[in-house]
Amino acid sequence: MNNNRLFRDVNNKVIGGVAAGLANYLQIDVTIIRILLVMGFFVPVHFPVFIFYIVMWIAMPKGVKTSNQIQSSAMH
Repeated sequence: MNNNRLFRDVNNKVIGGVAAGLANYLQIDVTIIRILLVMGFFVPVHFPVFIFYIVMWIAMPKGVKTSNQIQSSAMH
């Protein structure tokens, strides 16, 4: 699904869909991104992950459903 656009994945979200959107963009498993975000939250670094997540939540547009996703959701 990498079309070189970064969207929040509202269909696969836990909080805001940021991790799922990053995982879709980077074409990796969403669990890896979520683990990295949680680890980054607890590791004392100079860049606060919480602020990064909030900024990305605000800045990333919601992903839109494609026609294939609409058809597959209608079938289930």
